[in-house]
Amino acid sequence: MLRFTTVVCLLFGLLGVVASQLASSRSLLLDGLYSLIQSLFILGSGQVVTLLFKRDNDKFPFGFAAFEPFFLVMRSLTLLVMVLAIGSSAFLSLFTGGYEISVNITLPISALSLVVCAAVYTILKREANRVKSPVLRAESKAWLLDTLLSLASLSAMLIAYIASRFSLTLLMRYIDPVLTLGFLVCMIPLLGKDLVQYSKELLGAAPASSTQAALERIAYKFVRKYDFLKAEVFASKQGRSLNILMYIYLKEERSVLQLDSIRLEILKALYSYSNWCEADIIFTLDDRWVDYTALPSLQQA
Repeated sequence: MLRFTTVVCLLFGLLGVVASQLASSRSLLLDGLYSLIQSLFILGSGQVVTLLFKRDNDKFPFGFAAFEPFFLVMRSLTLLVMVLAIGSSAFLSLFTGGYEISVNITLPISALSLVVCAAVYTILKREANRVKSPVLRAESKAWLLDTLLSLASLSAMLIAYIASRFSLTLLMRYIDPVLTLGFLVCMIPLLGKDLVQYSKELLGAAPASSTQAALERIAYKFVRKYDFLKAEVFASKQGRSLNILMYIYLKEERSVLQLDSIRLEILKALYSYSNWCEADIIFTLDDRWVDYTALPSLQQA
């Protein structure tokens, strides 16, 4: 999937950049650069996905899960800077009389881009849901945005074509900068939302409340089954990986062999919920030591 989207994205990026220079269109340049940057990051995402299947080593004893949100943060930030740069140029042109574009070049390219982007988005979304991959899900969202950009571009180019047929030169000079700013308004909230979400994952934020609730249901299933006192579940999400710390408080002393057997049951239940999880399950009868685990952070505060 990643190789396929890389080739398509790279070709469309190059086509868009070249055509934008021939047509003097900043909206087409925005679309082309967006696709070109996407293709470069798709190449990188293939390496990130490969890392996720590698064994831990001495340099990364806790695995490579953080690489995925880090990569997605860098991609969102790069795209955001690119969008702002081109958008500011289009904004300034509104005060200098706009500029003319070649509709004969931009119209067919916008139509072709819409068809291809919609097809790629549909394929990626289906595969992302099938394999539950955050990278493919992020790529499908990017192609959805590209599809919407192409739809808006095609609509604007049709208006420009009609304006050229009726010699409405003034309208034609402002269509492309206004379209580019429209892209800017649509893209910044989406890219900003992605940047915030992936930054939270990179920093080890808690997962969605629905995920937290599901993990607590699993824990309390075993609390009831084995008559434990209570359970506490702490989790963070990095990319597709869940890091889980579970404290289980006992009412009475039990053998290590029995607790190991129960721990195995809990782990199987957690892995049935998510194949991408790392879990530490701690049983305790005397919980006075638990408070001391927070001492370093309390001292720093």
